[in-house]
Amino acid sequence: MKFPIGLRLNAKVNNITKLGLFVTLPHHHHGLIFYKDFGDKWESARNKYSIGNEVRAVIINNHQGKLSLSLSQVNNPDLIDPTNEFKDSKDFTPLAKLVENSTKKIADLKNSIELSDQ
Repeated sequence: MKFPIGLRLNAKVNNITKLGLFVTLPHHHHGLIFYKDFGDKWESARNKYSIGNEVRAVIINNHQGKLSLSLSQVNNPDLIDPTNEFKDSKDFTPLAKLVENSTKKIADLKNSIELSDQ
């Protein structure tokens, strides 16, 4: 599996050291969330994590297969997730229509169930 910069994924904490959180990614790959990602709060933040915790992270560097990840930049819009089908879209109308249609179908289904119960 390729891990391009900007890819958001779930990772499982497998070790906590002075360097940061070592995590396991999908397909048994490993990465590091460096302690500097936590700023001055690393000492207190490291106590919030335990081995086995799942975290949402973003790939910020992939140098010769060594993956650097970040928790603090998961919502950074400058790190574009290449797997996001809406990454090039400035027009969210299709997505809004999809949500609207889904909501309408759910309401119709609910009404038909209520009618059949009477």
